[in-house]
Amino acid sequence: MQQLISKKMLAGLTLISAISINNSAVAEEACGAAYAIDSTLPNGGRWTLCWEHSLQNGISLHHIAYQPKNGSKQDILYRAELAQVHVPYDDNGARYHDISDYGFGDRNMLGLDEKECPNGSLISYAGKSVICQQVLPRGEELRYQDKSVQGYKLSLFSISQIGSYNYVPRWEFFDNGTIELSVGATGALQRFTAGSQSNQGWPIADNKIGLAHLHNFFWRLDFDLAGNGANDMIEEINFVRDDGGLKAKKEPILVETGRDVNPQTMRTWIVADKTLKNAADSPIAYEIQLYQAGQRDVGPEEEAFTKYDIYFTKAKECERFASHNSNADVCAKDLSTYINDESLEDDIIVWPTTTFYHIPRAEDAPNMNVHWSGIRLKPFDWHNSNPLAGTIR
Repeated sequence: MQQLISKKMLAGLTLISAISINNSAVAEEACGAAYAIDSTLPNGGRWTLCWEHSLQNGISLHHIAYQPKNGSKQDILYRAELAQVHVPYDDNGARYHDISDYGFGDRNMLGLDEKECPNGSLISYAGKSVICQQVLPRGEELRYQDKSVQGYKLSLFSISQIGSYNYVPRWEFFDNGTIELSVGATGALQRFTAGSQSNQGWPIADNKIGLAHLHNFFWRLDFDLAGNGANDMIEEINFVRDDGGLKAKKEPILVETGRDVNPQTMRTWIVADKTLKNAADSPIAYEIQLYQAGQRDVGPEEEAFTKYDIYFTKAKECERFASHNSNADVCAKDLSTYINDESLEDDIIVWPTTTFYHIPRAEDAPNMNVHWSGIRLKPFDWHNSNPLAGTIR
């Protein structure tokens, strides 16, 4: 079971004051003022959400909603969390499951200070500052001839230490409705072998081989578009060539399954609402972009949960982690066993993944640069038109 520390242990909450960020009734309805975040960005886009601390997931977010400037608020995600960091080494000497086996919260979550959160605000839990909340510029968002719009985003991050590694889960919410979820990995290399040559690593110093390894990141996303998860559906889109050129082939995914990216067909997936539509009569939706799918890890038979790039399952409270599910005695053990042809007509859970293959290099010692791995959720007919076009100047 997920182990939650009592909310009564909350020590304090500091609010961002530089740009319109405040805790108000929108998010408080779901979680109370101490755990609510309400941020209006300079271009008018507004995000409301709640946060939660747990031993294993670290920081989870829930009741995530977005409101464009001069538009209406719409719910997007009922819950979103990092659901596994799987780290198998090439020599099979270690195959870690960091979220389920060690946990990103409690003592493994580092306390932050103001230097790590410039121009932002620190949010505390149990007397420790655990979240940095910032509003950041993100560069030019759009341009038409000599006029342009600068974009902004709400950024939240925490830092957890597992062994020699520091992980930085980061949640970014753009003023156009886009969400980017990523994890930075830094710290120090953890495992080595002696010698000058190795086919399972790379020489980083005299008689020292840094062992190569993978970071497999899994997220668990419970969509509730327009506030009703039972009305959501998954569509897979492939662009297939025929004599007339490329044509879009849309297929609903009706039962639990795992799927892979396919560069040949530019495959993508959208989560769409079955009833709510935009002004062009298109279902409001979000596209799931696995934009870092260039590296893949399909592990041994006992790690069948690594077989696919993305999974779609029926929502079940006990199916919490991509692997080493701690409810395996009363529930399925990992993603490979969550899939058993159940219907996706009810609430859907989306499990996007991405992989980073870490080949050690001399520059990784004594400390490595942070490397980022992530996914993107992008509005797809969510708006009637570009929500930032009206701010161009």
